[in-house]
Amino acid sequence: MPEGPSLIYISLKLKPFSGKKVTGCGGYTPMATGWIKGEKLLEVCTWGKHLLLRFKKGTVRIHLMLFGSVLINEKKKVNASFFLQFGKDEVNFYVVKAIQLTQPLKDIYDWRTDIMSRKWSSKHIIRLAGEHITEIIGDTLLDQQVFTGVGNIIRNEVLFRTAVHPLSRVGNIPVVKLLELLKDIRVYAKLFLKEKKAGIFGDHFEVHEQKICPRDGNELTIKIIGKTKRKAYFCNSCQEKF
Repeated sequence: MPEGPSLIYISLKLKPFSGKKVTGCGGYTPMATGWIKGEKLLEVCTWGKHLLLRFKKGTVRIHLMLFGSVLINEKKKVNASFFLQFGKDEVNFYVVKAIQLTQPLKDIYDWRTDIMSRKWSSKHIIRLAGEHITEIIGDTLLDQQVFTGVGNIIRNEVLFRTAVHPLSRVGNIPVVKLLELLKDIRVYAKLFLKEKKAGIFGDHFEVHEQKICPRDGNELTIKIIGKTKRKAYFCNSCQEKF
């Protein structure tokens, strides 16, 4: 599933269409699309794993799910879930969920939790994390209402980088260590985006989809954990369990 930095990367590719009029739209999405034709795309933005296309009459929220993709001026052999045409140009969305939002985005989303947003607030996150003290940090990091945009890659890599075991209880993690974790989420998210732009993302994973700990040479534990049932990669030797 695409994570926050990947959505930013997609949004940057779509920025050139801002201010342009939609000349055609459709797809097999159950969402009505007639209201979009003839409208100008006012803004392309994101909230975590949501891609947001804002028009005067509403916003199209696109979730790429597990296998979604976006192609500009290209098509697959299968029909697009949703597409937009801007004269000779077109944007095709495959295997996505698209819905119309009619409320102002500020009434729906809290950007203080978005790891890619300038409005992100570590103080706010600490307060929210305080409501999850009995959970394992491996689950809380994937809670999109707390760590918006974090996915399995960021979770695995940042927990390793900060030497925190994914089965640590949130309430047992020292505040200093939790703040270190929050800071590194932002640092790693920016690195994620930088490598995505350079076309080298995935070449430098330390533990995600790896077998050996680069810190101590021990074999990594690869295990489905927590209520999220996602695969975690971690070192039982150098990642401390709180």
